[in-house]
Amino acid sequence: MTGKTYWDYVEENIFKRCGMIGSAFYTRPRWLTDKHIAHPYMRSADGRVVDAVRNLDKSSSNQATLGKNPGRGFIDVPGDGGFATAADLVRFAHALSDGTVLERPYAEVLTAPKSPHGPGSFGAYQMPVRIVGGQWVHGRAGANPGVGASWNIYPYTGWVGVILSNSDGAMLQELSAREVQAVTGGTPGGGGGG
Repeated sequence: MTGKTYWDYVEENIFKRCGMIGSAFYTRPRWLTDKHIAHPYMRSADGRVVDAVRNLDKSSSNQATLGKNPGRGFIDVPGDGGFATAADLVRFAHALSDGTVLERPYAEVLTAPKSPHGPGSFGAYQMPVRIVGGQWVHGRAGANPGVGASWNIYPYTGWVGVILSNSDGAMLQELSAREVQAVTGGTPGGGGGG
């Protein structure tokens, strides 16, 4: 126990330690007034594209996320709801590899493959890892109504790929697959040997 809230702990021990100057947990009043914080634009149940933060009464029309609105989750549950810039996600990736945020042996435990999921694909601690074109790729991706993110670390090349979207309809999987192919020369999902 640290005596701090989860959010304060993350701000101090992750964001500040890694130099993530554009990352934070924001309240709705700050989200509404700070022009530097992106708003999610989602397709609502009535078919219109709306600013989810300014339209809390609206819900997503997507079957997988029916009823959700990311603007309602300010400040969200631990492990979700943080705001980060692309540059800060690159800073975090470098801090993970250089021992800034975790001592190297612990960072290697975090990112090391744990259980096979298929050819060249493995489970790890909340960070799936895979081999593509003979290269390791660590990453996370996810989406909610009006929000999409893909973050890949290519540990032996020094490359970090970040794709962020604040609207429904972004072709996140396709863009991420193109990125992985451009960096590794392999086809994502195809293994690629080691």
